[in-house]
Amino acid sequence: MNTIPKRKKNLPAEPKRFYVMATTRIHADLLKEAAARGTDLYTLGGAVLSAWVEAGCPDFFERDQDHPEKSPSPPPSSSPLAHDSGAGQ
Repeated sequence: MNTIPKRKKNLPAEPKRFYVMATTRIHADLLKEAAARGTDLYTLGGAVLSAWVEAGCPDFFERDQDHPEKSPSPPPSSSPLAHDSGAGQ
């Protein structure tokens, strides 16, 4: 019977290549983006995944496909003071 190996401390941070699944469209978009950034798909994908993990693996919302004209940024302030030319003087 095999035993579970003990954890090692201070493992070297060497690059590892692994595969992920995505649609053909996403794959093509990533290839174009990698070319535009002067890198390859694996390096760009690794950088994106690394940044996501280092950010604490935040949840992302999906873009609203029914309303592509909507911006994911917050709307301008609805405060009446934000539109008052005399505000803050």
